[in-house]
Amino acid sequence: MISGSLRFLINVESLNGVESVGNLTRHRTAPVVVRTSDGGYVVRYVPAISGESIAHAYQMAVADLAKKNGLPVSLKTYQGELIKFSDDDTLKEEGINPPKSDNDARRFEVDVMLKDVVADIGGFMYAGKYPVRRSSKFMVGYMIPVLSKDEIPAQLEAQFHVRYSVVSSKEKQAIFNVEVGSALYTLSFSLDDEFIGIPSNYGEKVDKEDELVKTKDQRRKVAINALYSIMTGYFGGKRSRFLPSIELKSAVVTVSDFPFIPEPGHSEDYIKLTSERIERAKTILNGSSTSIYAINKEGIDVGKATVVNSPEDLISSLSENNE
Repeated sequence: MISGSLRFLINVESLNGVESVGNLTRHRTAPVVVRTSDGGYVVRYVPAISGESIAHAYQMAVADLAKKNGLPVSLKTYQGELIKFSDDDTLKEEGINPPKSDNDARRFEVDVMLKDVVADIGGFMYAGKYPVRRSSKFMVGYMIPVLSKDEIPAQLEAQFHVRYSVVSSKEKQAIFNVEVGSALYTLSFSLDDEFIGIPSNYGEKVDKEDELVKTKDQRRKVAINALYSIMTGYFGGKRSRFLPSIELKSAVVTVSDFPFIPEPGHSEDYIKLTSERIERAKTILNGSSTSIYAINKEGIDVGKATVVNSPEDLISSLSENNE
């Protein structure tokens, strides 16, 4: 399992908008509970970027890398429509037979995985007469501001803009406002790469599973390399005119043969705490191997983590670790 926590300094972003109110495009916000210096707790609404937005970007990175490596990707997935075999019309387009009974779920899951690597890594849900589900091997939550002190390092502000037309005689000036955010964000993710290329539904082994086994290593490599899009902040929408200033300030990524999630990046000792926790977890869960990597541009204590200089070096280390 590969898991990580990141801290991004992001200024002037509109990566995750919600509904428009009049001529205002609102930024997504979420309620968080913060402990104050006097020991109490208060609720604050802060700018946020949803896990759906981040997961979409990751899966599109998987689709792109899979294509480049000769692995299968369905047409709709490659076009960014991640409905992933949810209905019979999609199955017809891809030439997949729907499950004929509950006992046919494993065959159906294998057929889908052989058609689309993104459905393998990112999961899918067929909602027909006999539903079949494959859970995503990539897990990610909302990206929210760091919550370590009374003063949350985040702010929203609506920016005033005007569209002007020299052709139209009516309403030449169209006023609109876009809410943008700036924050020191933290994000956590996990990739259960051990089960990529392996069916999850119960049942006897089907004939085509051997085809999956042949490409399992390639699929895992694609899943790991696609994490680069997360580590470099290549996610979210409205980037054409609101391309944000993004800097990865620090990160911790762990590799283990047991379930483990690093400390979220809310405190400046989160990397050190993660390096201490994973060693204790290894003993408790009878783990046999662990690795921990860190990027540190904040001058914080990283404990026993191996420090690398960039996201590129980190992805290279993860790839080498999983060979």
